[in-house]
This record gives sequence, structure tokens and C-alpha cells, in this order.
Amino acid sequence: MHAKISDGVFLIDTLAAGTTGLVASYLIRGDRSSLVDAGYPSSANSVLGELQVLGGASQVDFLIPTHVHLDHAGSIGHLAEAMPNARVLVNEHGLKHLVDPSKLVETAARLFGDKAMSVYGAPRPLPRERLQAVAELYRLDLGAGKRLRMFYTPGHAWHHMSVLLEKERFLITGDAVGVSYPGFSFPIPATPPPGFDEERYVKTLTDFMNMDPAALLLPHFGPVRENVRVFLETNVQMIRRWGSVAAETVKAGKSMDRIFEAFMTDVVNRSGMARDKIPEHVTRSVKLSAMGCYTYAQEKMARQ
Repeated sequence: MHAKISDGVFLIDTLAAGTTGLVASYLIRGDRSSLVDAGYPSSANSVLGELQVLGGASQVDFLIPTHVHLDHAGSIGHLAEAMPNARVLVNEHGLKHLVDPSKLVETAARLFGDKAMSVYGAPRPLPRERLQAVAELYRLDLGAGKRLRMFYTPGHAWHHMSVLLEKERFLITGDAVGVSYPGFSFPIPATPPPGFDEERYVKTLTDFMNMDPAALLLPHFGPVRENVRVFLETNVQMIRRWGSVAAETVKAGKSMDRIFEAFMTDVVNRSGMARDKIPEHVTRSVKLSAMGCYTYAQEKMARQ
């Protein structure tokens, strides 16, 4: 499934774990084309199928994962085999994990479990010569008025960057903002271990607000076109509140489960849904965020 967002800009649903509306990829077409984010390894065939409908995978010149987590970069190795001329642009801190994804897989298996990993699939390593490291800032002109600005946006992970379509002022956020799924009118912070850093997360969100983008293109899931600043402000408010809950819980010597229950209560109250009606993928996301906030709060307390 895909949808046109504007001239030359398309959302591709990667059908994560065979489910619609969970992980988006964005195709940008000028004289040359780029694909920003690519889904899990098991999503590769779905993405290739949609690219075929949109003109063919061979027309993609650049593969650009916002970061190397499996739901964003997992299928890059698979896609690169079908796109022999495509260059992979990745943040400098994540490049080594595309060359050798073993540690990435190990961390994901610890967080998700073997059953989930069998559904997500295994990434394929990429030859170093296919990769180009992106540092703080990199500009890419695709022609036909499509200019991309890739810039470092840590907080969710230390290997994270976001992509601005300069003319349209569309910001492809990656996970630098919270997830926004159908049925939920508020962003749910995306703060998984091991790379979550609350202060950097908030700074990135503040930088986004100062950029005043016309729209946010989220990986989870789809465009935010209205009340963009309110969406970003709500992100900041929620991460500050969740961070405070985590810090107080750690200071009191309580477990991560206490943080998870507090976060789930917040989601239930904000959504107006019964606890047993919250979709599994939302509960899983909240659990990962609780783990990340717990780890960050522990590390921060140890430094004091």
C-alpha cells in the first residue's frame, strides 16, 4: 500500500509483521530518487512491490535510514541487493551496524524475544563500499526542486538523523518524535533502551519547533499536517512527565514495572480506551519506552 503526500513524495506502508499502519517508508522523487527508512527485514518484499508500482526499485538512487533500529533499517541490506547502484546514506554512529548487524540483532532479540524476531526477520550485512557516513549535516539535491537536508537528531538513539525536504518544509522525523497511531490523538514517547537520552530528546524536539515545519512525516505513522507545533509541544510535555515519573520511581528503589504501569495508565486516561482495548503494538511501544526511561533514570542517578 502507498499514498501520495505531494508531488514526488509518497508514503509506503512496509506492512510490518504483515500489519498495516505500523511502519512507514517515504519515497522522494526528483530527477533522482531516495527512500527514507525501509522497515523490518521481513518487509523487503512488500517495499519492493510498492516501489515496482511507483516506477521500479532500480530507479532508487539513495537508501536513507534515519537510524539503524530494525524497523527502520532492517531491510536495507535486502533492498540494496535489488538496487545495485543505490548509495546508502547512514549516520556515522550507525554505519558499523549495517556492515555487521550482529550486535543490533542481539539487542533486538533481548528486547523483543525470539518469537518476534522470527517475524521481523534477519538483516543482511552491507559491503562498506555501499555506505556513506553522514555526520552533523549533509545536503542532497535530487533535482527537480527536491532538496534534502539530513541532520543529526539524537535523543531516541545516538545514531539518529532526520531529513528535511527543504522546499516543501516536510520533516521526515524518524523516531525523534513520539509515535502517533490511528485512534490516538496524542504522541506516545518513543524512548527505548539503550540509546535514549531525555535532554537530547527534548533539545531535538525544540530544534524541530524552531524550524517551523509545514508537516511532519512520521514512521509510526503517517503525516501530521495540522497543529504541528502543538504536536511537538505535547511531545515535550509528555517526555518531561514520563521522565519525572521514572526518576521518582528509581529514586524510591521501585522496579521498571512500576514505571510501565504508570505510563500505561497515562495512555489509557488520555485515549479514553479500556486497558484491554489498547492494541498490542501500542502496549509493546509503551513497555520499551518504560525500559528506556528506567535505564536513563538509573544512569542519571549514578552520575549525581
